[in-house]
Amino acid sequence: MRIKQSVMVMTILGSCASPLINAKTLIWEDNFEGNSINKSVWTYDVGSWGWGNNELQDYTGNSNNAYIEEGNLVIQAQRNTDGSFTSARLKTIGRLSYRYGTIEARIKLPDLNAGLWPAFWQLGNNYGQVGWPACGELDILEAGMAEALESSSVNSAISSAFHWHHESDEYTGQADYGQSKNLIKDFGYSRDLTEGYHIFGMTWTPDHITMWVDDEANEIININSEDPAFDEFRQEHFLILNLAVGGIFPQIFSNEEITAPMPAKMYVDYIRIYDNDDNNYNTEITLAEDKAKLGNLGIYGDGEEISESLQLGTDTELYIWNNMESTASVDDNEALEFNIDAGDWFGMGFWMHYDLNMMHYQNGHLNLRIKTSSTETIGIGIASTGSGSDSWVDLIDGGEDYGLKRDGQWHLVSIPLSKYAVDFHTISQTIMVRGDAPAEGFTLAIDEIYFSEGEAKTIPAGIFSVYSETLEADSTFKLGSDGNLFVWENTLLEVSQSPFEGEKSLSYQSSGAGWFGMAFTANSYHDLSAYDNDRATLNFFLKTSSDTPFKVGMKSGSINNVEQKWIEFNKNPDPYEFVRDGQWHQISIPVSDFSDEVDMSNVIQLFEILGVEGDITNIEIDNIYFSSEASGSHCQHPPHKCHPHHGRQEQPKRKCKPCSPLSDFSNSDFSNDQLCNYRLGGHQHRCLDSAGE
Repeated sequence: MRIKQSVMVMTILGSCASPLINAKTLIWEDNFEGNSINKSVWTYDVGSWGWGNNELQDYTGNSNNAYIEEGNLVIQAQRNTDGSFTSARLKTIGRLSYRYGTIEARIKLPDLNAGLWPAFWQLGNNYGQVGWPACGELDILEAGMAEALESSSVNSAISSAFHWHHESDEYTGQADYGQSKNLIKDFGYSRDLTEGYHIFGMTWTPDHITMWVDDEANEIININSEDPAFDEFRQEHFLILNLAVGGIFPQIFSNEEITAPMPAKMYVDYIRIYDNDDNNYNTEITLAEDKAKLGNLGIYGDGEEISESLQLGTDTELYIWNNMESTASVDDNEALEFNIDAGDWFGMGFWMHYDLNMMHYQNGHLNLRIKTSSTETIGIGIASTGSGSDSWVDLIDGGEDYGLKRDGQWHLVSIPLSKYAVDFHTISQTIMVRGDAPAEGFTLAIDEIYFSEGEAKTIPAGIFSVYSETLEADSTFKLGSDGNLFVWENTLLEVSQSPFEGEKSLSYQSSGAGWFGMAFTANSYHDLSAYDNDRATLNFFLKTSSDTPFKVGMKSGSINNVEQKWIEFNKNPDPYEFVRDGQWHQISIPVSDFSDEVDMSNVIQLFEILGVEGDITNIEIDNIYFSSEASGSHCQHPPHKCHPHHGRQEQPKRKCKPCSPLSDFSNSDFSNDQLCNYRLGGHQHRCLDSAGE
């Protein structure tokens, strides 16, 4: 998928592939069954930076760009109202990889004319350590190339390719070898890529790699790979599926030149990996659990708490980045002690020789002992390959120090790993330390660095109150101990309140940043599986008279912009019968409207509000809670009128005696003596007078 100009190495052509009649044993498959993409196998690349190929789309983790439909993975590219594009790029990094064997995927492509670039490909597992192209790349399928666009054959042309870092006496540097074939002209097909499914496969051995379509007789490209220069193709690789828009391959670099019909859908029926049943080698396949660490994992030090330690020089290396003069012997496993001078930033990190799978530590802690008398802010970071980013927690004197005292004595610092937005399947730097230029020089000592495994998740059930003063709940989110309410970057200011219930509400206006946001964020991950059913709802009370659009969201997992679902509230109309009349309205969102993207067993942000299209003059929220099917019997009523997007029938409002749903009435509908609050079967209702009017 990654294409750049380089010297073409032409000495790699080999003989034809072995015939299809060779025996093979199926060892892994994904048939894309069920209702959602398997999160234990697939994660996402997200972003809109061009991906090294000047691609035009923004890759998202949203269910409108990647979803399961009738036993297919559907990757969908869409054109937005502003002319930009979104699509999806899925990968198995840190979750599934393999070496040697035969792989095949049954795929149906959309109309590629003009500007779409679908691909099924692989990268070497050491991508995070050596980068591209030194990790090696195997492109089993690419389509949409510029040459085929020029010859009006784009919907029948397919390409396969190899990319690697070549080292020899003749040439050292990036090397690429690719070849294209035409289904109709070269293989005699009567239909093109858009008219049905085709099987795109690769047969991979220690000394030969062949890529083909439908069977090995339809060879697209092959190489003899026994040369030591091809070491990139002798390690395990992870899989990637994506549908790009524009870029180097189709030679289209502006949104206006994209003429392919939208939305465009790439259907993947299955992916299968086979052992070739060859006595000379075996197919090796690694799943996430196979290399996942357990117990107290030591990064540095030999404390009694540590059950397994990484080894310097073999597993990890300590790198001093800037302005940290070591005064201790790392090789003797003494405490790390550094002199840091005034006037310059400082930093260091423990870099991994491979991606460390810490999937079981997401709900755990990073522990280390620190000794210093400095009041400078000290950042503690972690980096991962899968999320392509690092994440930091600042130890702030007088603020959140996670156990650190600035008295020159040793103190245990224990940071919840839920604070870090990284992919814990692929940790590339286990701990980093940084800080801005200090006003005065100081000494910083660090020892006994280790990760403690994830703690048991909080498992609410029944009525789960996130924010309420009066609701009779089965379980409650306690601010301060269970988590906190965060206003993002001071974008919202508190204003006078008129609570729906109790004495307090969340009442805000924008601070003038041009956007706004807030979230109830848990200190540890919550298992909300009890609400992962068709009748469970997220309920809250909301009022505003502002026309500004905003979103209501939930977030699971640790990777930014992945496993996060937003439901948009845009006037004319707003969903769930919400009206912007400055009065209180109950909103009941089916949890199923979130769970296609949010892993309900691993939720970290329970309730979010985000606006990105300007300031909001007033918004007030109260009485936030989850209710599940197990709540007990209660007055049956339709929870809301559904927005057409959610695919349910609109149901008429009706009154039921002696109670009626809160969403059917506003505070101004009745006098106080006609209204009362009570709890029936775990749900709050507003009651009418005896006349039922």
